[in-house]
Amino acid sequence: MNLQASNGFRHLFTIKICKKSLARAQKIALMLFCMPKRSLIIGLIAFTSLLGNRLVIAGDEVISTQTAPVPEQQGTVMTGDSSEKTKFYTISASLREGYDDNIFTAKSHKVDSFTTDFSPTILLDFPMDSSDFSLRYTFDVTYFENRPGDQFDLNHEFVARYNHAFSERYNLDVREQFHYYTEPGLMDSTGTLFRNGAYIDNLSSVEFTAKWTPLVGSVTTYTNNVVAYQDSAIAIEQNNMQNTVNQDINFAILPTYSLVFGGIFDNVSYESISRGYTNYTGNVGVDWQTTPSLVIGFRGGGTITDGQNVGTSSSPYASLTANWRLGQRSSLDFNYVHNVVNTDVIAAVGQEADRVTSKFKYDITPSISAHLEGIFTHSDYTAKLILPGTVPSFTEDVLAVDAGLDYHFNKNFDFDMGYTFTNVSSQLAFREYTRDQVYLGVRGTY
Repeated sequence: MNLQASNGFRHLFTIKICKKSLARAQKIALMLFCMPKRSLIIGLIAFTSLLGNRLVIAGDEVISTQTAPVPEQQGTVMTGDSSEKTKFYTISASLREGYDDNIFTAKSHKVDSFTTDFSPTILLDFPMDSSDFSLRYTFDVTYFENRPGDQFDLNHEFVARYNHAFSERYNLDVREQFHYYTEPGLMDSTGTLFRNGAYIDNLSSVEFTAKWTPLVGSVTTYTNNVVAYQDSAIAIEQNNMQNTVNQDINFAILPTYSLVFGGIFDNVSYESISRGYTNYTGNVGVDWQTTPSLVIGFRGGGTITDGQNVGTSSSPYASLTANWRLGQRSSLDFNYVHNVVNTDVIAAVGQEADRVTSKFKYDITPSISAHLEGIFTHSDYTAKLILPGTVPSFTEDVLAVDAGLDYHFNKNFDFDMGYTFTNVSSQLAFREYTRDQVYLGVRGTY
C-alpha cells in the first residue's frame, strides 16, 4: 500500500534513485539548497542529467506535503498497494515554482512573492502474508523570493501505517502522522487559519473492524491529535490535545442497505488556558450502496457539549457522505457534517459548524487529467460556546479551493499546474483575508 498525506498537499516531482546514484543525488540536492533562485532551475537540469535513464514515471504514487496545497481528507494516509512492487524502498524528490499574493495571510498590506519548493522523500514498505507496514519521511524547503527576514521555510513529515488482517472478519489498522509545518492547515481543519510560525501536528489513530456475524458488524476508532506551536505567545493560546472515540454498529437489513447506530466521545483540552470542551454524540443512520460505483451514507442525531466555563448545551448532529466512481475515468468524493468542533478563536470553547469537503478527478485523455478539490465551513459562534465577557455572537465562513491539470508527457516526465484560492469572511473583521496561489511543476520517476 502506498502512502499519501492527510489534509492537504501534493508533491509534483518524484524521482527514484538507484543505490549507485544516491551519493551524487545527495550532493546535488545540497547544492540546490544553497543556490540563488536564478540558478535553481539550472541545478535541476544537472540533477536529471546525472540520473539519465534512471527516471521513469510512477503515476500510481501520491505523496503529499503542506507546501503543495491539495486537500486530502484528514486521516487518509495510504492509497494503492505498494506490495505489488519488488523494491521495498523509494527515494524521491520534487520541484515546484509558484506565486503567492499574500504570504503572511494578512487582511491588508499584503506581501506577495515568487516561491520555489524542493522536497526529497524516502518511502519504505514491508508487505507480509496478512499484514503490511509502511512509512515515509519527507523533508521540504520553500524559498520566498520577496519575504523580509528569513526567506526559507523548513518542513518535516513522517507518516506510518500498520495494517493486520486477523482473518477475513477482523482487521486492525494503526496510523501515525507527524507534521512540522509552517503553512495553516485549512484543508485538514488543523491549527489556526493563519500563518503563526512553525507548529507540530501529530495525529495517531487505531481502528478495529469486525464482522461478528454475516449481518452484524462494528467499527471502533480511537484518535489522538496534538497541536503545538513553536512561538510561545501563540502556544499559550493554541496548544491543545484532542481525543476522540467513535463506535459504529451496523446491521445488514437488505443486500444494499445497512442500519448503523453510532456514538462519539470527543474531548479537547488546552495546555495553558481553560477553553476546551467534551462532546457526547449519539446518531443513527443508513449506508446505501445504490450501485457498485456509488455508496451513500447518512447519520442524524444530537450532541451534548460540556464546555469549560460556559456550561452544558445541546445541538443537532448530521453527516452525509457519497463516494462515486464515474466509470474508469473519474471519481467524486463528498462529505458534509454538522457538529461542534475545535476553533482557533480564543474567546470561544468551540464552533457549531457546517463543513463540506469535496474532491473531483477526471481523466480528460490518457495523458491529461484534471482535479477540483475544496472545503467550505460555515461557523456559528453563539453565546452557549463563547466565554462570558469576551465577544458577541458572530458567524464566519472559510473557503479553500484547489484546481489543476496534470499532463503525462512521456514515461520520464509529467507536468502539472494549478491554482489555489483561500478566503476567510468573518463578522470579526480582523480575521478576514483572501489569498491566491498559482504553481507549476515537473515530475519524474524511476
